[in-house]
Amino acid sequence: MDPIRSVAERIARDFIPPENPAAPSTVPENRFGLGDPNCPICLGTGFVIRGGDGSAGSGIMAACQCRVKMFEKEGKAARTTGANLNGYEHMTFSNFMVEGRGQLRIEQQTNLAYARDCAMKFAENPKDWLLYTGRFGTGKTHLAAAIANYALENNYDVIFQPVPDLLDQLRMGYGNSSVSYEERFDRFRTVSLLILDDLGAQSPTPWAEEKLYQIINYRYVYKLPTVVTSNVNMREWDGRVASRLKDPMVNHISMQVPDYRDPKSGYGASDDISILYLLSDRSFDNFDSRKSENLSDIAAAQLAMAYAESLNFAQDPRGWLVLAGPSGIGKTHLAAAIGNYRAQRMESPIFITASDLLDYLRATFSPNSTAAYDTIFDQVRSTPLLILNYLDTLNATPWAREKMYQILNYRYQAKLPTVITLLEPVQDVDPNIVSRLVDAKFCTVIQMFDVPMYNTNPDISFADLKNLRRKKTYKR
Repeated sequence: MDPIRSVAERIARDFIPPENPAAPSTVPENRFGLGDPNCPICLGTGFVIRGGDGSAGSGIMAACQCRVKMFEKEGKAARTTGANLNGYEHMTFSNFMVEGRGQLRIEQQTNLAYARDCAMKFAENPKDWLLYTGRFGTGKTHLAAAIANYALENNYDVIFQPVPDLLDQLRMGYGNSSVSYEERFDRFRTVSLLILDDLGAQSPTPWAEEKLYQIINYRYVYKLPTVVTSNVNMREWDGRVASRLKDPMVNHISMQVPDYRDPKSGYGASDDISILYLLSDRSFDNFDSRKSENLSDIAAAQLAMAYAESLNFAQDPRGWLVLAGPSGIGKTHLAAAIGNYRAQRMESPIFITASDLLDYLRATFSPNSTAAYDTIFDQVRSTPLLILNYLDTLNATPWAREKMYQILNYRYQAKLPTVITLLEPVQDVDPNIVSRLVDAKFCTVIQMFDVPMYNTNPDISFADLKNLRRKKTYKR
């Protein structure tokens, strides 16, 4: 008989209980669980003889492949439990859906693909912080768990923890627990990779806010890789935590897609009022500079300046940009191009016409309204980038002028980037608002009243278009 098999059978016989001396003919009882009882190599003993010349005592006893796999499986199970990934093992990058989630618009598919790519890049080289925000069901938890599973497969020390559960774990440390509060707390602070899911879902008690801040601040100070997901507006977070998560080292990705469980439920707060998706085809690349038209030198200079300033603003949104001029000269195109440029970088600007915004606010006063006035007002007032199209204060009611002033004054004081288009000269705007627009240190104003409307009818001359514009202006 083969020497290796002979040794394996002798080991197997040794594992048979004394009260049952009859050994099975093929597969020994795996009493001690040392190997796979169905393994044809070691017959369940878990060991094989490697090397040697076949004589007694030669060769080296080594673990069988089945035993190695068993230990790997047990080790992975233990690491999965330690990482708190039980129940999340199926969430991987390969099964994260970008297509096939209902009727997503192209920019929403782009948003999902970008969010997935950022997660994969982070998983391959955990560095700095990653923040995912968005409503329920957008895939934030899936991506966070995929990062954790990838890290676990690569033997990275990781903890995936919903924030409410993290706080419960800390509370348990105060009782009769085998792991003390101090050990749990230090583990969360110092683990190589910490993934906090559903920040903001916890009860906002002073104790909870203090513990979270201590953990987040420690990891922030020591630059320990961290991933955070939240479906709560940052304004509702503890200010100290929000401040850390606004740091440049944090890659913030806003997932502006519907709930994959209910694709018809809507597209997120900002998409409820923003119409930027309707202008998704407007870009700087397809803006008509009208060089082929016989524009005056002044008109050509105004149009060129508007394009250059809009592109500069899109690349680095700071302060305010005001584009003033008549209809049909490209103001809305440039404003939408700014919004689309920022949206491609996973920001969520609000693009809205001033009259539509006022209608939204008025509609909230209806008893049947499902939206709260304060929610919409604060959303527009404090959004990171507001593009307000066709601001008109000449024909506005006192209430409308007051609302616009409150929104723009807040953004002026908070120095929030804003784009405004006007049909009227800046000096004709409501005095309270114009006082903000004439701040040359903060606001860039491009007036384009010498630029003619786009001429799509060859039978109409530029002179006719100018006269038509004058009539509309006087009528207004």
